[in-house]
Amino acid sequence: MDLLAYTKTIAERIEAEAARAEVPVAVCIIDVHGNIILKHRMNGAPTFSLELSERKAYTSALVGLRTAELSPMVQPGQALFPLMGVAGGRFCSMGGGAPLQVDGQLVAGVGISGGTVEQDVEILEAGLREPAVAAAIDMKLEVVVLPVSDVERAKRFYAGLGWRLDIDYRGKDSYRVIQFTPPGSGCSVIFGGNLTTAAPGSVKGLHLIVSDIETACDDLRRRGIAISAPFHDPAGIFHHAGANELAAGPNPQRKSYASYASFSDPDGNGWVFQEITTRLTGHIEDDDESFTPELTNVIRRAEAAAHNSDHSGSVPLNPVRAVAGA
Repeated sequence: MDLLAYTKTIAERIEAEAARAEVPVAVCIIDVHGNIILKHRMNGAPTFSLELSERKAYTSALVGLRTAELSPMVQPGQALFPLMGVAGGRFCSMGGGAPLQVDGQLVAGVGISGGTVEQDVEILEAGLREPAVAAAIDMKLEVVVLPVSDVERAKRFYAGLGWRLDIDYRGKDSYRVIQFTPPGSGCSVIFGGNLTTAAPGSVKGLHLIVSDIETACDDLRRRGIAISAPFHDPAGIFHHAGANELAAGPNPQRKSYASYASFSDPDGNGWVFQEITTRLTGHIEDDDESFTPELTNVIRRAEAAAHNSDHSGSVPLNPVRAVAGA
């Protein structure tokens, strides 16, 4: 462990709390051998605060207790009363010192001084509390804005795909919002007037997940929509951009995630059908042959890496989720 980096982090958190409380303090951190690791004073902290913070840090590092907890133990008649007279008076029972532990092991002591005892204790405890981890916020992709040159033509095209028309709103100054949603999709497309400055037709590679690539292609052809023949990528876990690296026809073994077909809207915004018959879950059984060898190897390496890093076991679903529609 980098003890200096750790103590710098602790000192920064304490100083941030002191700044919020508007009580400048001195901070000192001493290791369990009595050596000073870090010691400095904020602007405006009393000059004597440096010495007091050092004594509090020394005490907590060597005794392993908060100095506020030590105070009643060193009163006359108590078992630790002699402590205050040893080590040249370096021990201190004034609140504001605390031991620092890593994985249950005492590694140092921290002391602060600058306010009243109550203020020092409050600032110290606030600085030692682990910052709250923000809860993960769901971020669901639900809308893609398409740049088009002819709104009515685009509306006819997407209606012709059999997609659901959700909105057709007309506002002032040629402002218009049209929203379509593909069958079974949680994401919609929006286009219209005064919605985007992107060049018409500049959106490429939007993937539509289908369970049968050939049936999906046949459906578009019946609707009068031009679509490529199915293709696959013999070497990748996703399809390459260049046609030279692609092969005609769906994946010969019809592996999941491995067959594609492409089409465009009248402006040139590009769409790709991707066939998924079995979903990746972050773990592939030894006898599971649903996926291409390339994709299987990637997932298993990621799972092994996660396991070796002492993660909870499942791959963070999963290396190709974003590009493979998982």
